[in-house]
This record gives sequence, C-alpha cells and structure tokens, in this order.
Amino acid sequence: MTSSSHAKSRSFGNIEKFIESCILLLLSKDSSHGYGLMDDLEKHCGHKVDIGNLYRTLRKMEMKGWVESSWDENEAGPDRRVYIITKEGKEFLASAVSSLTQTDKLIHRFFKGFNQMFKGVAL
Repeated sequence: MTSSSHAKSRSFGNIEKFIESCILLLLSKDSSHGYGLMDDLEKHCGHKVDIGNLYRTLRKMEMKGWVESSWDENEAGPDRRVYIITKEGKEFLASAVSSLTQTDKLIHRFFKGFNQMFKGVAL
C-alpha cells in the first residue's frame, strides 16, 4: 500500500442507498418538496446533500416506484413539486431498516472487538 492510499479516507457503505432510506423515512411521516427534504435530511439524518443530487435521487426513486410527485400550485410563490412515498417505497424502507439493523450490529461488534484489542493503544 502506498503512502498516498493511507492519506485518502476510505468510504465504507453506499451513502446513496442510505440517503434513499432517509428520504423514504421522512416521506413516510409527511409529503415534502425538494428543499424541505434537503433541510430535513441534514437535521434528521445528519447528511447535507446538494439540491441537484437530491433531485436526481428523487427522479431515480420515482422511476423505481418508491415515490410519486405532483405539482403543488403555490399562490404565494413558485409552484413546487411535492413528493409522497408509495406502497413500494414503504416496502423498500422496511427492507432497508432490516438491512441497516444488521449493519448496525456488525459495526458495533467490530468496534467492541477493536476497543478490546487496542484498549489504551494509540494507532
């Protein structure tokens, strides 16, 4: 392994799939528009997302049948596209929760083992 590969941070997991799950979780509570979702993702899921990436993700999710959208005519400002979760989206969310629960258990087990092996040792 080269020294430059040590300097690069490694990303474990697929954040796109996690964001999809977070979006579905937020939409399972209430319908929302893109900017509302962007704010809620940062507040509730701890991830700041670019609005362009969010809309691309929402379009993919709509193509998969997990969300539906419609235009909300807004008298006080511009019309907004509002998103709702579908039955298929709720089913995917349930599957994601199951998978994330298993991942959470594995990560906690890893950290427990790491802390036991390297207790008090600086790496």
